[in-house]
Amino acid sequence: FLAKVTDGKSKTFGKSKKNKNPWFSAKVTLENQQPVRSVTVTRDTKNKPSKAKKYLDGFEVWVGKKAGEKAVKCGGPFAWSKIKKGPVTTPCDSAKSKHRYVTIILPGTRKTLAFGEIEVR
Repeated sequence: FLAKVTDGKSKTFGKSKKNKNPWFSAKVTLENQQPVRSVTVTRDTKNKPSKAKKYLDGFEVWVGKKAGEKAVKCGGPFAWSKIKKGPVTTPCDSAKSKHRYVTIILPGTRKTLAFGEIEVR
């Protein structure tokens, strides 16, 4: 999953199994131990928009000190009307913390999370 969503290509995408509240976490190492300032998520462009919608509609972005932790909410839920237009960038207010994990979560029952790219600044 991680290799596909950090390769710079939105046509390759990471996809979870169908799950309750599927999520993806990545450990972030920024230059000079800078805090996470923003996260950009790009939908996969390989699938038709109607299919991509079910994989990302309503996603949330969180940061925490360990994988899957929801300590500081950066943004979301994001509606499909915003996602389909292009990458979604949300600021993160983690300047005073040492959060090193970014988590993308898709709340709900029997959902599949899939997206093309994640970029952290």
